Amino acid sequence: MEKNLVFKEVKKEDEIKGLANFDIQVFTDSQDLQWNLENIRREIKNGWKLYSVTYGPETVAALFMKTDKESLYTKNTPIKLAFQGNGFSHRIKDFYEREANRLQLKRVVNYCPVDNFRMIALNESHGYHRTGNSLGGSRSIVEWEKIVS
Repeated sequence: MEKNLVFKEVKKEDEIKGLANFDIQVFTDSQDLQWNLENIRREIKNGWKLYSVTYGPETVAALFMKTDKESLYTKNTPIKLAFQGNGFSHRIKDFYEREANRLQLKRVVNYCPVDNFRMIALNESHGYHRTGNSLGGSRSIVEWEKIVS
């Protein structure tokens, strides 16, 4: 796979709708967000920036990021099933860390479902550590962090 992943902030209403209408069967709903337009709009209203992740003409994932004075907060959908196993999740982690460095932030915080063993292994392999914080109604979303500067 030689093409690059493209990370594009989704700002316009038609782009948001397009990503919301993307075949949700390829994204497993995370335990903290059902993939629909209303929930995506709520995340944006709460300060999250929405990004599409594309490979050629294909949308392979979506992600959210927001910042505070020292942290970049991150969460993303799983990689589209047909593209899993190509290292795209690692490249998303690299993107988060580059963004944190570009913005001169001290840490990257990632949210991951407690039962997503692939994401847990990915976080660990990239040097993230559990903070001990959990979110969601059943506390099923685990917070991870990595100090980047």
